[in-house]
Amino acid sequence: MRLGPLLLLRRTLAAFAALAVLAAPAGGAPTPSRATRADALFRRAETELARGTIDTRRMAIRDLEQATLLTPGQPLYELELARAYFLAGFLKSARTRFERVTRLAPQEAGGRYGLGQVWRRDWLKYLDRGSLDRAVENLSWAARLRPDYCDAWLLLTPLLVERGEDRAAAAAASRALEADPARPEALLATGYTAYRIGNLERADSAFTAALPRLKRTVRERFEDIAPVATARDTATLNRLPPADQEEFRRRFWKENDPDLATAVNEAQLEYWARVAHAYFLFFDPRRREWDERGEVFVRYGAPDSSIYNPVNAMVRNATGGAISHANVVQFGTGPAYPANCQVWVYRDLGMEVLLQDRMLSEYYLLPMTEDYEPDPAPNPDSLARRGDALATAAGRGVFHRLPPGVQPLPVSGAVARFEGAVSPRLLAQIEVPGSPADSVWAEWVVLDSTRHEVARAARTLAPSACDPAGRRVADFAADLPPGPYLVGLSARDREGRRGSVRVETEITAGTTPLALSDIVLACGTPALNLEGDAAVRLEPNPGRRVEGAAPLTAYFEIYHLSAGPDGRARFEYVYTVRSAAKDARIWIQRMLAPRARIPEISATRAEENQGPLRRQFVSVPVQSLPPGSYRLEIRVRDLVSETEVASSAEFIKIAAGAAPASRGPPGP
Repeated sequence: MRLGPLLLLRRTLAAFAALAVLAAPAGGAPTPSRATRADALFRRAETELARGTIDTRRMAIRDLEQATLLTPGQPLYELELARAYFLAGFLKSARTRFERVTRLAPQEAGGRYGLGQVWRRDWLKYLDRGSLDRAVENLSWAARLRPDYCDAWLLLTPLLVERGEDRAAAAAASRALEADPARPEALLATGYTAYRIGNLERADSAFTAALPRLKRTVRERFEDIAPVATARDTATLNRLPPADQEEFRRRFWKENDPDLATAVNEAQLEYWARVAHAYFLFFDPRRREWDERGEVFVRYGAPDSSIYNPVNAMVRNATGGAISHANVVQFGTGPAYPANCQVWVYRDLGMEVLLQDRMLSEYYLLPMTEDYEPDPAPNPDSLARRGDALATAAGRGVFHRLPPGVQPLPVSGAVARFEGAVSPRLLAQIEVPGSPADSVWAEWVVLDSTRHEVARAARTLAPSACDPAGRRVADFAADLPPGPYLVGLSARDREGRRGSVRVETEITAGTTPLALSDIVLACGTPALNLEGDAAVRLEPNPGRRVEGAAPLTAYFEIYHLSAGPDGRARFEYVYTVRSAAKDARIWIQRMLAPRARIPEISATRAEENQGPLRRQFVSVPVQSLPPGSYRLEIRVRDLVSETEVASSAEFIKIAAGAAPASRGPPGP
């Protein structure tokens, strides 16, 4: 991002000259010879600064210091010297000169803009809230003094986001776009602030317009999936020809889309919003990259808290023993050197990220160690408790399932596979809490192995047969060829609440001698011809709940039964219900105080059937079971071919009148 171009100074030269006359010392205006010499030094300094080397910058500072001594009170020279100090890293001297400019020319935006730059850099280094507030104050002054100052609005936008003022940040981004509609950075600011206030359509259109217009080094930050993808995916992508890389990235983001039914990809938009924020704060145009702060930010977002040089931060080895203090670095076998460090804390992910500025250049890297992998990763248990989050493979990136401002709608879902006369059939069921007066819409989407859409449907949810007053349900079905699929189920109500679930499944060709469908839990047992070809209508129970004294009802299909000498098939099935609750206590607690074992429920039944297909319901009395998680296993034995097959499904038993919790779809 451009931070106060020299072109700005040249455009205001005339105004400064007039102000200089007004601001001249009481002793009178400088003599023409002193003014002429100062002007020559100023112009030479401009040329030296344009070369951009360390030596020419030092020469420019020397010339500008002489110019300010020759013509005291000239705000143009003071401002140019302040900018030179800032570029050289002399922040205290830069701040002093910028403050002098604001006194000499209080209506000139350049001084306030420079102070905003200084305090912004101070905040990025020390993480001091006061520095952030001063940066916002001065940049706001600069933007008010000069509303067409696009750079001031752009520098202000991410700082307002850091203060939690998303709507003010969106307003600043809009002013930047008004000031310079052709500036791609203004479109970036518009896109990512629009996402943060929940305007996804605006965000998507702004990013789509901005990305092709960015410099290649910047555009690559948005296209790069390496921060959130596995090393294998990144290597595969890099080996592909350029024509195929875009398709690979499209598939990657489709696989990580939280809600497949919507027109936008919420995870990709959140990633772009993070990249834009990291670009505005951490990207170094000279290095053409950001440091590890930007890398961590685009993967996990803003930390819950961050600390500069904490006294207890240590670099640790794999067994937890301390190697050294985090703010001390040793290169090889030489002496130890001081280093600055920041610790970013992600409480909900159970993760602390240590970053070190080993060269004291405000360029942060991960610790150097051979004893453990310093690359941050969420704690698996903490991540599992984040029901609102969707993680990419290996937890390298974590995104929200819902965009900002959208209230969650609890959703339960289930997916089951059946063999069909021509092709396999996929059944999906969805359930949300709701009364008969509630209007809730559901949609399902099925993606094939290439993550292209092969099925989509939508409908209004109907009252559940299990709980007509408290739940709404819908089901969807499609005939699909064998292969892997990604199924998305989404629901929304008229209040704008949304919820979604995703499940990966694979449909296989029915080639085995004996096979079972997935087990579907239902509400009640309908009357049907178990040996007929008529379609079966199931009352959905995707939440897989059984309440109080109600029985557990399950439906399944048996395929490829063998016929005996009389032309009839004979088989038997056994159902068994076992506890699926896991004892989360440590091993010593489990050993010293074992929990009482819940008795199994099991029964066997023999049947005859006309033909190779059998549609079967079972009703299991589970009223004796205490509330908890259970697994139903059904094992079928073909008595003619002496073959056997089994399938299982999990469910939860809840007490009568208890409020059920939503469940995502289990893998079939």
